[in-house]
Amino acid sequence: MTIKLTHLQRIACFALLYSILLAPALNGAELILVNKPRTAEDKRYEYPEKLLKAILSTTEQQYGPAKIKHSQMPMQRNRALLELELGENIHVMATALKPEWEKRLTPIRIPIHKGLVGYRIFLILEKNQPMLSKITTIEQLKEISTGSGRQWSTTRALKESGFNVMEGINYEGLFSMLARERFITFSRGINEVFAEYESHRHTLPTLAIEEELLLYISLPTYFFVTPNRPDLAKRIEEGLLAMIDDGSFDEMFNAEFGGLIEHTNLPNRRVFSIDNPNLSPETPLDIEHYWYRP
Repeated sequence: MTIKLTHLQRIACFALLYSILLAPALNGAELILVNKPRTAEDKRYEYPEKLLKAILSTTEQQYGPAKIKHSQMPMQRNRALLELELGENIHVMATALKPEWEKRLTPIRIPIHKGLVGYRIFLILEKNQPMLSKITTIEQLKEISTGSGRQWSTTRALKESGFNVMEGINYEGLFSMLARERFITFSRGINEVFAEYESHRHTLPTLAIEEELLLYISLPTYFFVTPNRPDLAKRIEEGLLAMIDDGSFDEMFNAEFGGLIEHTNLPNRRVFSIDNPNLSPETPLDIEHYWYRP
């Protein structure tokens, strides 16, 4: 069937198509696609997105305006890796260091949380606090079942250190597994644990934050950029370095996490450390101001 358009309709269609094609140019803003959070309760990517916006603003004079937009759907990390390689549905994602991601993508090797994700506090059921208060050695801690995501960097570190790890296939499912007592502890970065507690305690009323223990893993979180956008990788690195130099990075970090760090009562916790087998020789451990040190 052939659809006939009037002269005015053809003009209107042409004008619409023309405006769509020219919208990016008229807008003048480059579109940066980032990963969509898994659920409304998933707050893990709020700070990286806020930091990325600041980076784009810092570099606007050199590179022009840019706008951040979420990918159309949430992605498990293996899917996100494939999509980042293609660089069509997502351009950049902030996540903990992974060897495969370092090989296949462009990592910006500046830890955006200053390694804070490596300071791990446990989400537990409140009834288990007395049992955990008796733990004094890492061997005792390793015997306690702990939950971790199947595709998470910390999972390999925990397993290779001898922890009794129960793996979950998705983020929200791990909270359900904890509630069903499939494991006893669920380690979270101190930048994550309070927000996650607040967003889940209404549906999991027996949820609690463990009060006495701290597990440390050297764990940088990087921006990983699609290899198809070297210009974007260069822009993010330059912007981060500029923010570090002018102090705005530390200002944002302290505003975001200063209160949380104080609230965790780090000096009075029993600290246990394990190695991270994911670290590459290129991890900037020797650049002291990149890292938070209690």
